[in-house]
Amino acid sequence: MPPHEYSHGILGHWAVVGHGFNIASIASSGVVIVAFVCACIQTPRLYWRPSFRISATVAACDAIYSASQLCVFNNAYMSSLSEMNLRVIHWLMSASILSFAFLCSCVGIHLLLVVLTKNKSIADRIHPWYEVASILLGFLITHPFLYLYEHVEWAPDAQVFHIYDDPSYYRLSSWLTMWAWLFAACFFLMVVGILTFLKMLCVFKGYLTLQSSPDGDVCDNGLNKDARMNCPHNIRQREQNLFSVTMRILIYSLVPIATQLWVLVANMLINCPMWLYVMANIIPATQGMINLIIFFSLPAWDNYRRTLAAHCSRIYANNFNNTKGDELQPFAIEEGSLCPSINSQKHA
Repeated sequence: MPPHEYSHGILGHWAVVGHGFNIASIASSGVVIVAFVCACIQTPRLYWRPSFRISATVAACDAIYSASQLCVFNNAYMSSLSEMNLRVIHWLMSASILSFAFLCSCVGIHLLLVVLTKNKSIADRIHPWYEVASILLGFLITHPFLYLYEHVEWAPDAQVFHIYDDPSYYRLSSWLTMWAWLFAACFFLMVVGILTFLKMLCVFKGYLTLQSSPDGDVCDNGLNKDARMNCPHNIRQREQNLFSVTMRILIYSLVPIATQLWVLVANMLINCPMWLYVMANIIPATQGMINLIIFFSLPAWDNYRRTLAAHCSRIYANNFNNTKGDELQPFAIEEGSLCPSINSQKHA
């Protein structure tokens, strides 16, 4: 057991905050997995959408990471573990993050095959293996953490893994077994996503140039489908939809960078400032909650959101009409009269 003054380590009460964030992230990952299962039962074709299926696997990786970090924020528990158990926890955290990055790269591979190179047949053959390959690669590449360093122990005062080895060797091995792969996978998805957006936009604008604009108002509802498509409002809306879909896919590549960059910078500095040390422990704990928001913003949920929005609009419109009708009821006009006052004067 660590001394009483080291119950939370140097993080102090920030360790309690991180503990709560990790619990919330585990719960968020559970919500994503349950929603994925329910959606696939109701609409089985959603299972064959790679981005939708990959998002559920990302939630499983988040759950592994948050559960491991729950142990890290428990100073007493970490101090009681053997060296091998410490190495396993370190490995689980690194492997889950790297598997997340490889899952992001699988989305980029699918876009590359389907949109950029038009090899949909190849994509159809390999996309069922995206999740298995990503997890296996993530755990395989990071497995040297189990035996790579001379000695690993838990430092309760700093609440961190203390690795006894040459610092330069530790930095090099960290880059080769995790960080280089993580940034390469995320960068790949970003590049492919941007190229996909540009190509889809060019194809869309090229299609518009082939359509002849008829005489009169192109926004007229009486025109055919191609003419209505050339309406400036519809053109802007389609461009915005393309941008929205692309950004909702690219945002996945930003999550590992935004959450883990703090950890990388803190590990690379010899004298880490306190604020950076706190951020490096707290920000990664929010990863599951961030992915919950991204999951429900995926294009696969667009139809559900439109249906829900239309249903809410109908309910609001009915309530509004009923309210207006109740307000006008006391001023009901008798047949043959213009208003109550005129009617009363006529009978007088």
